[in-house]
Amino acid sequence: MRQLFVFLFVVLLSGAIFAAPCVAAKIKHRDTVYKDSVDLSLKQPEGVGCSDGYFVVADTGNSQLVRYSMTPQALTPESVFPLPEASPIIAQVSSKGEIYVLDGKSRTIIKISQEGQVTGKLKPKGLTGSKTFIPRSFKLDKDDNIYLLDIFSERVLVLNPAEEYVKHIDFPEGYKSFSDLAISQQGRLYLLDGVAGALYVANPSSKSFELFSSGLKEHMNFPTSLALDSHGTLYLSDQNGSGLALVGPDGSFLGRKFGMGWEDGQFYYPSQVCINDRDTLIIADKNNNRVQVFNILED
Repeated sequence: MRQLFVFLFVVLLSGAIFAAPCVAAKIKHRDTVYKDSVDLSLKQPEGVGCSDGYFVVADTGNSQLVRYSMTPQALTPESVFPLPEASPIIAQVSSKGEIYVLDGKSRTIIKISQEGQVTGKLKPKGLTGSKTFIPRSFKLDKDDNIYLLDIFSERVLVLNPAEEYVKHIDFPEGYKSFSDLAISQQGRLYLLDGVAGALYVANPSSKSFELFSSGLKEHMNFPTSLALDSHGTLYLSDQNGSGLALVGPDGSFLGRKFGMGWEDGQFYYPSQVCINDRDTLIIADKNNNRVQVFNILED
């Protein structure tokens, strides 16, 4: 009873603090998945990796990956890839169907074939400066270049698909704590500082980051994951605020979506968010032990 009271109090407090006008963007709930292909319930899933025809869930509490096929008619769990020694927390899917997973235990990135076989770990070649790196997050662009958010050397490392060093961009001065990054179709690189409530950006030819949007702490609690839709709108998963915040292509705050709860379109400590080329939005609803899928609709 006491836990229920505390939960309801947090719900009311969250709504009071982060109330905001309705977001203009239309996001329609499509479906929610709770189980894998052998009917095992998802357990605190933290990661989701997007592709046009399927998506992959980092089912953290069960130490496995689950792949779901995605057609206009249905979402179907089709494969389970066990990772018994790992704690998968972030997933990405390459253009060739290879899966990259960040292991929260070892802080290494595991590579998995489309058939579910572990093929090794990501090993950057030809790094300059420190040879040690600790990825907090990572993303793949449309050409399968790899962007590592390296919290050890305080930089973003850029590798080509062969894992060879291409370049790096140092973190900007005065940052608090970076939690995620995102790459636009045009190659713009965004950094999310969840503690400071700020976004930074670097253009493809830039050698440094510049402030893109600040003051976001007024509208959200602790954003931890970042994704872009086809129109350049940024979607921030607000973990402690149990919702989603939107920032426009010009850096302006567009408002919040969703809230805390158990119903479809409500969240309890959401984690990674991803958006595929068809503007399907997928969110790991961690503490509700499920993944929710939405369609982003044109105005």
